[in-house]
Amino acid sequence: MIRNAPRRTLPALIVLLALGVAACSSAASVTPLPSGDEPPANCPRVEDGVIDLSAQDLQFSAPCMVAIAGEAFTIHFTNNDTQPHNVAAYADSSKANEFMRGEVISEGDSVDSEVEALDEGTYYFDCQIHPEMNGTLYVVAAEA
Repeated sequence: MIRNAPRRTLPALIVLLALGVAACSSAASVTPLPSGDEPPANCPRVEDGVIDLSAQDLQFSAPCMVAIAGEAFTIHFTNNDTQPHNVAAYADSSKANEFMRGEVISEGDSVDSEVEALDEGTYYFDCQIHPEMNGTLYVVAAEA
């Protein structure tokens, strides 16, 4: 029973609840996926089964990549930064369904990460160490 509890219990409880709400609302937000039917022109596209991507100054070299639906490909990732980085890819920005996780590499290193064939659509990628480094993987139909 709380009847005999000191009056300071209620204010303490209110403070604890407020701290809990603040902690939940201060979580880092994910950058929204770009919208539009066509990938932006500055996205690196798969060439001979490979997409080149790099990191420098806590940024990816491009905020997007373009692959061909139904074709497996490789992400060739180079770290030109002094911080360690990797590339991971997910079904969407919730990160609930990861389908590729590249190795964390140091400055000057490169790594190839294999990605199985995907359906046409948009997907999300990021650096797991620096989630503010993120972008969209566009998977498009093969050109006729």
